[in-house]
Amino acid sequence: RPELSWTQVLRQYWVLTKPRVTLLAVFCAVIGMFLATDSMVPTPILLAALGETIVERAGVLNLGVEGTMITGALAGFAAAHATGSPAAGFVGGAVAGAALSLIFAALTQYLLTNQVATGLALTLFGLGLTAMFGKPYEGVKAPAMPGGPLGINWVIWLGLALVPVIWLVLNRTRPGLILRAVGENHDAAHGLGYPVRAVRI
Repeated sequence: RPELSWTQVLRQYWVLTKPRVTLLAVFCAVIGMFLATDSMVPTPILLAALGETIVERAGVLNLGVEGTMITGALAGFAAAHATGSPAAGFVGGAVAGAALSLIFAALTQYLLTNQVATGLALTLFGLGLTAMFGKPYEGVKAPAMPGGPLGINWVIWLGLALVPVIWLVLNRTRPGLILRAVGENHDAAHGLGYPVRAVRI
């Protein structure tokens, strides 16, 4: 077999790595646009989308994301206003969102309610809950979170860092493989001894 020239080696290497390079270029372009605009606006949507990505890969359709987001926003604002700490607000919002998600998980995984109807109901529940309890906070300013590197909020950096981390976990780790197996064929995963309900929760 004749030796390949360096141009042929580079050409074959490019064919193998072209999809990854393209994905990396798109990701860098998105990050550039993200940082160039008012990046605080899409950050909550990015965090919610990452969470929903994990849920979807586990085979669960959660349409209550909007209700979870607005409930977490109210709880986070209230916690930050009460304590004067933006970090406490971040934790409070995460805890409130997780609590509403656990309600959804209990209803759909143990009581076996319809996922679409339950998600929509939780969205309406979250909207009504925040409309009722959010009145006292109208016009109130929450403490500002200090900026991170390049003067950009730490939450924005967290959201951007979570994108490759979640991709690696889902596609390159054993827990990610188990989660994807549960989502793609829960009967086969159950037959292999994996706790389907626990994985989805």
